Amino acid sequence: MTIRFALNRTCAPQMPLDEFIQLAMAAGVHAVEIRNDIEGREFADGTPASDVRAKLEAAGLSVASVNALQRFNDWTPDRATEAKAIIAYAAALGAPGVVLCPVHNEDHGWTDAEAERNLRDGLRQLRSILQAHGVTGYVEPLGMKGSTMKRQDMAVAAVTDIDGWDAYQLCYDTFQFFRCGDTQLFPERIGLAHMSGISRPDLGPSDLTEPDRGLIFIDDRVGNVAQLRQLFAAGYTGFVSMEPFSPAVQNDPDLMSRLRASLEYVGALLPTA
Repeated sequence: MTIRFALNRTCAPQMPLDEFIQLAMAAGVHAVEIRNDIEGREFADGTPASDVRAKLEAAGLSVASVNALQRFNDWTPDRATEAKAIIAYAAALGAPGVVLCPVHNEDHGWTDAEAERNLRDGLRQLRSILQAHGVTGYVEPLGMKGSTMKRQDMAVAAVTDIDGWDAYQLCYDTFQFFRCGDTQLFPERIGLAHMSGISRPDLGPSDLTEPDRGLIFIDDRVGNVAQLRQLFAAGYTGFVSMEPFSPAVQNDPDLMSRLRASLEYVGALLPTA
């Protein structure tokens, strides 16, 4: 089995698209994740999906996802408009899915019952939009304080309750899984995997934040290799996308070689058959 690595745009948000594509090619990945939330870059700057798709195809790269529709479980008319634009862009790009992120601010003010109800409402509202465009919704539990959907089982229960597995799969993030102390894995429901490493030793899992997420090497605290081994042993064959948010990674003058070294480190420790 060949591990299909992908590169999230968070690796180098400062790069123009052409440079990011060159980075992905040099790193040896199979696909990229396009972000819709980076000012001055593709999607946000109005670059037609057809132009982005042509450049990626010329480079031999696939699209793993468009990342992401934020606050999908806080459904409003504005959210509906935003969702339609992102999902239509993903379809034109040839992306198999759009990552869906829940509300995750600590002052959201919802009770547990309201959070459960809002989660199911958002999924119901999105389902027909996704189906109309032939795009899958990758539901991503986020493990930080204030998240309204922290664990994988919460997402599975909600999608099951609305009978939505014809439109949804899970996005499994190794860091989010680690951060909230999740223990349940649903490999048959996972359509996309994210990975990133944590090396700083001074904070507990729940106190770590996105800028702490770097590349993966031997000092990784997340247990990426163990998590991915379990995922592949259960039959997962989808993309595994590197998704660091660390400014030190993004601004590393030696990013390409460090990125390639990290991917090679992870790949060497994963099963290949």
